[in-house]
Amino acid sequence: MRNLRRSVNLLLLSGILILTTGCWNRQEADKIEYVLAAGVDLNDKGQIVLTVLTPVLEAMKPTSGLKGEQKKTLSVVGDTTFEAARSYLQIVGRKLYWSHLQVLVIGEKAARTDVRHYLDFFSSDPELRGTAYIALVKGRALDMLESTPDITAISSNYLKDSIKNTDLDGKSVKVHFTEFARKLAEPTGGQPYTSMLQLVEQADYVKNTVGVKPYQGGGAKQSSLFYTSGTGVFSNGMLVGTLNGTESRGFMWVTGKLKTAIVTVPCPNESNCQISLEIAGEKKSKSKVYYTDGKAVIQLLISVEFNIGDKASSKFKVDAKTISYLEEQLSNTIRNEVHMAFRKVAIDYKSDIFAFGNRLEDRNPKLWKQIKDQWEKEILPEAELDVQVISKLRRTSRTLYSPWVKAEHS
Repeated sequence: MRNLRRSVNLLLLSGILILTTGCWNRQEADKIEYVLAAGVDLNDKGQIVLTVLTPVLEAMKPTSGLKGEQKKTLSVVGDTTFEAARSYLQIVGRKLYWSHLQVLVIGEKAARTDVRHYLDFFSSDPELRGTAYIALVKGRALDMLESTPDITAISSNYLKDSIKNTDLDGKSVKVHFTEFARKLAEPTGGQPYTSMLQLVEQADYVKNTVGVKPYQGGGAKQSSLFYTSGTGVFSNGMLVGTLNGTESRGFMWVTGKLKTAIVTVPCPNESNCQISLEIAGEKKSKSKVYYTDGKAVIQLLISVEFNIGDKASSKFKVDAKTISYLEEQLSNTIRNEVHMAFRKVAIDYKSDIFAFGNRLEDRNPKLWKQIKDQWEKEILPEAELDVQVISKLRRTSRTLYSPWVKAEHS
């Protein structure tokens, strides 16, 4: 009898498991909108403007035969982000679904207020995954999401890839929303930061950035572009300034977030000549922070390996003297860029996105409690920064010297 009762209980339990198997939060596709990208701005009344980018599912089906836009955008407003998101339901008749969010962008005007007032919604929503990127937009987030670049079918993918691959260029950082939110919750000793995006027209980019006259021929097809360069610096929840591409790279040398980059240095004993060095191989950054007698001392040790990319030279030859020269030039460049970033962040903006305060807290928690309130405003701007750089050539180019002067060296 006991065995029979046990068998019945097992069958009942198995039936319950089978009936409840599946996604607990399953949503019907015709009742929801899958948010791929979202932007936050402020209107003139100080209300939150939430812009969402969602896919046109029918247009994305290979057999649909539909042509045209594969995404749609809509801006809604509310006194809180939650209220704005709920108003989308009133207009469209579908609930926003956040699990597929790839990028969250913040307009510059909104970022200069306390972002904690409107980002709590994204931290609290259980559907939101922590893999979404967050970025600052120069201008309005609405304009960036409403734009339709011709080089991609869905601009959210373009946005995501632009941020994702910034560490291959070294001119901006990539930040996941969870990392930003964690720093935002406890900023003392390590302030948050974001990558920076700019919406530009192709003709303007060619003229102002590339530095040549745009193509004027008939039938020219121009596109909007998402240009990623720079870093947004925050302090106590608000944007306090930005770093340009060179300063951002200086910041990344310190934090160890740089994956690769191209650094150009002058040719030895030759004018109007540059050599490209590719940062590759091992990259290490170590920091120690001390505080004694009212003075902070920050010691940095940065070691990098590099390859020789190209040599725009008529005399260049790889020998021991040249290798030493290149290593010294790269070390000087890194050192200068680190000092540039430190001056801008610590002295001008009085922020600690480097997280030097956290390093000091790890070494001496008791001391940190005594000085943490004065750290960013008084102590860090006056800190002594000691930067030591070790650069090592990892690989030369295919030729030891420029092929244009092969006859001279043969």
